Amino acid sequence: MKFPAKIEYAYKAVLELALRYNNQQPIRLGVIAKSQNVPKEFLVQLLIQLKRSGLVNSTRGVVGGYYLTRQPSQISLVEVFRAIDDSLVETPKVSRSVKQSEADKVILAILDNINKETVSRLEAITFDKLISQVKKEQLTYNI
Repeated sequence: MKFPAKIEYAYKAVLELALRYNNQQPIRLGVIAKSQNVPKEFLVQLLIQLKRSGLVNSTRGVVGGYYLTRQPSQISLVEVFRAIDDSLVETPKVSRSVKQSEADKVILAILDNINKETVSRLEAITFDKLISQVKKEQLTYNI
């Protein structure tokens, strides 16, 4: 499954904030963009959406930047998906004006089950788990 770039960039931004969560300092936009190789101009819009959804917050000024509103263990990947594009985790709906055949009903039920399973898996992936995986991978490559 391939996700849009905006989803990839958004979870990379949240991951960077999660990696730096214990620093207790807001992280500048430029630092996030450079660390995660995300275009700065695009990142601004995504952080605004993440802020609207309550996942991140920001402060202005010389020591300003972005920070997570909750601990990485309390933020799941599905929340980032929903903040950026809720339609990616929604089951497709059929117009009520269209009469559904039995085949349509079966296919929609299958798609609904796939969607529920995907959402369930995304809910189980929290950013502390992602950090753990990232650190494991870094250790693997450093040996």
